[in-house]
Formats: sequence, structure tokens, C-alpha cells
Amino acid sequence: MIRVSKEYIADLLLLSVTIFWGSTFIIVKKSIEQMPTFAFLSIRFWISSILLAIIFFPRLKNLNKETLKDGVILGIVLFLAYAFQTVALQYSSATVVGFLTGLNVIFTPIFSAVLLKKIPRIYSQIGAVLSFLGVTLMSLNDTLTLSTGEILTIICAVFVAIQIILTDKYSRKHDTFLLTVVEITTMSVLATIVSLAKEPYLIPKHWNTYLIFSFLITAVFATVYAFVIQNTAQKYTTPTKTAIIFIMEPVFSAIFSYLLGGEVLSLRAYIGAGIMFLGLFVSEVGPLIRFKR
Repeated sequence: MIRVSKEYIADLLLLSVTIFWGSTFIIVKKSIEQMPTFAFLSIRFWISSILLAIIFFPRLKNLNKETLKDGVILGIVLFLAYAFQTVALQYSSATVVGFLTGLNVIFTPIFSAVLLKKIPRIYSQIGAVLSFLGVTLMSLNDTLTLSTGEILTIICAVFVAIQIILTDKYSRKHDTFLLTVVEITTMSVLATIVSLAKEPYLIPKHWNTYLIFSFLITAVFATVYAFVIQNTAQKYTTPTKTAIIFIMEPVFSAIFSYLLGGEVLSLRAYIGAGIMFLGLFVSEVGPLIRFKR
């Protein structure tokens, strides 16, 4: 009988998260064409916050100041990541934003070594480098320049890397479900504040089937499911491997952007995707081969 370690189960669950996240790029891009950016984020994350509070209501009595503080920090970093990413979608295609968000794979090992004193395993280092090369092939244009949207997305990738590192740190000392509730609620509050201060309206003037579908996918699957899985599964794997698994997000973004938005990849982009898959393979299979030897 084959026994699967908790680390590999965690990795598989994290991969499922990237599928949902990858689908949201084109969905969000089309949604913010119909309503203000931060208003969309506000409603999305308030739906998620309410659902999380209902699901984990019995645990809320165990909420303490330390969990609250760390959850708020996570929420602030998460807000910054989503803010830069969502605004970037106004300037760049969903496919490009999805690819560049994957640059967090190169930032995460650096931050992990500096902040957590965790030196990535050699297979993770190789996987990170291959993944970075793949993202580079998929993102830079022929003149090797970046647009406003691409610059905003790179800033987003920095905050995504910080969020991965902090999640690894905080999930090991707190109830991950409570941590998620506080994190997502903080995100909701910040998005609402910005929307009320900067945008003409918070609630959509005209609801349609697409907006309802968009909030269902982004709030329930890409937020409630995704962040509960991330905050729980990261206890059983490493920050660098998490970042490399999350590098598959732009690949799924490209697939859904093609299916839902008709965005097509170049040959170079497909080559980059192949290199990214190789990076994930090295990171995942390398330690197993070494263990068997």
C-alpha cells in the first residue's frame, strides 16, 4: 500500500487552489469593466468574510489578541497584493497579469532566507530558478520593457511573496481557521474604506448574471476555499514549494483567459509554461527520489 505524506497531500491541495485563482484573472477583468475596482473587491471579500464567520462561528470564542494582531497583518499584506493586481488588470491583459504575479516565486526564497532563516532545499532552489525563467519568457515583450500594468503586477508579486512567508510563520502558532477569518475580514474593511473614499459607488447599479457568477467563483471558491486550504496546508510544506506550486496560477490563468476571453499565447509563452512545469516537477519529485535513494 502506497502511503502519501502530509506534505504531498498539502501540495496537491495547494495546486487545486491555483486552479481557482487562475480562473479569476479573466473573470475579475470583465467584472471591473462593469463596476469600480475596490467596490468589486469589497463585495467579494465581505461575502467571503460572512461565510467564514458562519462556518467557523464556534471557534470565534477562542480568538485572542495575538491571533487578531497577526491576522490583521496578513489582511493588510493581502489587501496590498490584491489592490495592485486588480488595478493592473485595467492596464494589461489577464494573461500577462497572471504570468507576472508568478514572479513571487523568485522573491519568496529570498524573503524566507532573510526573515525566517530557512534556506530552501536545493531542489526548491532549482525549481524556483526554472520557474522564474519560464515566467520571464512568458511576460517580457520584444523590447524588454514593462507597461504600467506590468509594473503594478510586479509590486503585487512582492506582496504575494510576503503573504506566503507570513502565512507560513503565523499558521504554525495559531488556529488557521481563525487566522483566515481575521485576514479576510481585514481585507474587506480596507477595500470598503478605499472604495467609499475614491469611487462613485459601492453597490452595483445594475446586477446581471455575470456579476453574480463572478462573485460566486471569486468569493466562495477563490477566497473561502482557497485561503482555508492555504493557511492550513502551508503548515505541512515549505514556503518555497508553496511559491513554486503557486507559479502554476498563471498557467491556469492563460487557459481560462483563452477559454473565457479569447486571449491567445505566443509560442514563446508556451515554451515558458513548459519550463515552469519543469520547475514544479524538479521541486516535487527531487526530494522523493533522494529519499528513496
